Amino acid sequence: MIPHADSPLPETEVHHLPSAHVGDMFKVLVGHCGSLRAADARVLFMGDPWANFGTAVEMARLLRYSEDIPPLLIVAVGYDLVTIDDNAAVRSRDFTPTIDRTRGGDDPAMMGGAGRFLTFLRDELKPWVRERYGVDPDDSAFFGDSLGGLFAMWTLLTEPGLFPRYGIGSPSLWWDDSMMFGQEAAYASAHDDLPATVFVSVGELETPAGDVRWREQLPPERRAKAEADAEAEARVGPPVDMVADAARMVAALRSRAYPSLDIAFEVLPGEYHHTAPSLNLSRALRYLFDAPR
Repeated sequence: MIPHADSPLPETEVHHLPSAHVGDMFKVLVGHCGSLRAADARVLFMGDPWANFGTAVEMARLLRYSEDIPPLLIVAVGYDLVTIDDNAAVRSRDFTPTIDRTRGGDDPAMMGGAGRFLTFLRDELKPWVRERYGVDPDDSAFFGDSLGGLFAMWTLLTEPGLFPRYGIGSPSLWWDDSMMFGQEAAYASAHDDLPATVFVSVGELETPAGDVRWREQLPPERRAKAEADAEAEARVGPPVDMVADAARMVAALRSRAYPSLDIAFEVLPGEYHHTAPSLNLSRALRYLFDAPR
């Protein structure tokens, strides 16, 4: 741990944990947000620490300052990589349940590893957290955004008991020809309950119209590249409407009338896919831990 006086984000730790299930080394960031000696201390597991660990720690500390949420141990699983491009390939490996050669890319080795990653969380990371910090990792939440949101939704519909609470931000339900809707139907056909508290949110502008609005506001040189990228994406498949996809999934889950499912859904006004994550996290924390909202 970096000494308190030298760290811009005190009371945080960095660990490197090998996974036999994934066959890789994970860089695990841990943030202390309130005393873990409190009887109501909880754990928040999350992915993508490259982009959201600092935000999560500082947000949780502000909510702890007003005592709106319980003390949290934030455990964020990432990689010993520097750039967003480097991280993107490996997170695709771990967050996706299937291989999507159309939109997911050309390398099947970097897709479809969600099952192995889930096993790492369940059989390697959770016991490590329990032993090292003395908290109950089963009384926890998982937050994922974008492909991380896809993984969170897949986990909810594959092994819901792994976490009692799920924060699902802007889930990439378009993955592999929207395969998650088949997963939802398969779960419903085999189960009459889904015991979990779930918060799903998405930015209002995570739509084809929102994409156009964003491109129209770019300076000319950036707009030209963005337009070319959009044309290339259109040749792969129809435009992605993440708002419609999220609303459809929540409607499907609500239609099952699971007695133990507590699910909420919000569309965040004025937010794009790249501006929504921090709000997705904030709203999820408040809902999952019964804070005023």
